[in-house]
Amino acid sequence: MKIYVLLTVLLFCAPAARAQGNSPSENAEVKDYYDKAFSFYVAGDYIKAIETWNMVLRADPKQTTAKNMIEEARKKMAGASAEIKRVFNRLLDRGHYADALLKLEELLATDPTNPYYLKTQERLRKVSAIAPAKPSSSRAWNAASEGISAWLGEEGDLPFAYDALRYSSELAPSDRAFTKLTSALEEEAPQLKLNDTKPANSGILDHKKEKALHQIYDSKFYLAVKELEGVLRLDPGDVTALKRAGSAYFQMKDYRQARNSWQKALKVSPEDEQLKEYLEALRKAAEEGSSRSGKSAGR
Repeated sequence: MKIYVLLTVLLFCAPAARAQGNSPSENAEVKDYYDKAFSFYVAGDYIKAIETWNMVLRADPKQTTAKNMIEEARKKMAGASAEIKRVFNRLLDRGHYADALLKLEELLATDPTNPYYLKTQERLRKVSAIAPAKPSSSRAWNAASEGISAWLGEEGDLPFAYDALRYSSELAPSDRAFTKLTSALEEEAPQLKLNDTKPANSGILDHKKEKALHQIYDSKFYLAVKELEGVLRLDPGDVTALKRAGSAYFQMKDYRQARNSWQKALKVSPEDEQLKEYLEALRKAAEEGSSRSGKSAGR
């Protein structure tokens, strides 16, 4: 029933969209595409429905109804391919890149025009040609795996991927795979190298921590946290990154996260007196905040 309500609403919207600036023959062609696409959709043939709505968009790129219906069809298809996608993501997480490429081709068979699948197929071909699978659980390959996941993921965090792959090269300079992966990413996104501010004699993580420190001084706490989270993804026990992350959270009055960061740092460095001072200052700040809240509530 919901399908028919949706189609009825969109069908009434479509003629208005078609009428804007199109000749009668173009309108007739677009209408024919719509009719065919809706028929495919109702029949559950979502691939053909998407292909036909894409023909609508080629005839008239302003057709919002066609764009909306492509998204609706993709949602329907996502349910049917959910298990394939779960396996694909698991293979990526485990570093089985050649196997993940085969599974991605199964996903493409269910949705041949999906932009994410097409883009990831191209990227994964490059990655799997260099490294069919993650060969070890060394620090270098764990960092590279984090970077590849950021490169191939739906969110696509290319700056972090770039840092992670270069950090892998720092950890294992003799492994040419990391240099090749970095070069492949630079070829795809040359702005990463152009916009890079890291001095030649500085390590990746040191540079990120230094950037975060300046961002804290400039009261850019959210940017500092993002930079430090990147460091901690690659080195979860980095005491300096944990201390600075705690300081940024403290300035943002996110006391829970500040405490969490500083307590993690204290586990790594239990003799650090500065951390003990930080946690004591945090305790007092939290108590003062609770006291002020209580007084306000009593008014």
